[in-house]
Formats: sequence, C-alpha cells, structure tokens
Amino acid sequence: MDILKQVIDRILKGASYLGRFVLIALMITIIFDVIGRRFMNTGSVGLQELEWHFHGILFLLCLGFNYIEDAHVRVDLFREKFSTETNRKIEIFGCIFLLLPYCGVVLYFGIDFTIKSYLANEMSASSDGLSYRWIIKSFLPIGFLLLGLSGISILLNKRKKFND
Repeated sequence: MDILKQVIDRILKGASYLGRFVLIALMITIIFDVIGRRFMNTGSVGLQELEWHFHGILFLLCLGFNYIEDAHVRVDLFREKFSTETNRKIEIFGCIFLLLPYCGVVLYFGIDFTIKSYLANEMSASSDGLSYRWIIKSFLPIGFLLLGLSGISILLNKRKKFND
C-alpha cells in the first residue's frame, strides 16, 4: 500500500509541476493582453479566453496536490476543537462518502462532456475566440481524476496512521 501511495503522490506532484508552466503561460498571456489593451488600443477575445483557460487548467492540475499537502481551505473553526482521532475519522468519512463519489460523478459526466465537445468540434461563441473547446473541457475530468487520486492517497495515509 505504501508503494501505491508513493505512485499516486508522484503523479500528483508531476501534475502540479506541469501547473507551474501553465502559471508562467498565464502570466505571459495576461501581460500581452494588458499591454495590448493599454498601449495599443487592441482587445483580444482570444487572449481573454486563453487567460481563463490557463486559469482553469492551473486550478485543476494543482487541486489534488494541494489536498495531499493539506494546503486547501478548511473550516478550522470546528476542526481545531476536535481531537486528532476525531479529525481523522471525519477526513476518512469525507473522502469515502463525499469526495470520491463526487469525483466519480464528475469523471463520468466530464468524459461525456468532453467527447461531445470534441465530436461537435465546439468553438467559442465569439468569432475572435478560441477553437477546440474540447481541450479545456478535457481538463475537468483530468483534474477530478487527480483529486480522486489524492483522496485515495489521503485514505491510505489515514489508514496507516490508524494501524500505527
């Protein structure tokens, strides 16, 4: 089980590493868009769409890694009042009954969503927008697959701590 957890953690770390490059691409795109709008009086719908595409990709690639690193938002108002044992049980319950089923549903419908977009050759509603809308849509199931993997990693980690 430790090997499985290590493999999952490496996959999540690799995805977040790719997210670093997406962040750089996002910053460059924003700079070009701002310079174009401010100094050249040009507005590009394609650049604006590319910005939010990069933003979504960045979020989805890094979501799973943030979860295993405990860098996500929590409601600490209640958590800090509970014992470590109670927090562990809540985490396990949340993973099994909330996180993993939700990720499964998003994966199921997200793959169908992406395939339909690809088959329809979906494009932006704007004539100046981006084509190949299926590319950004494909990151939805990818991101939730990574989040589901992080839930499995957390469960393996919590199980190990229970057995210790």
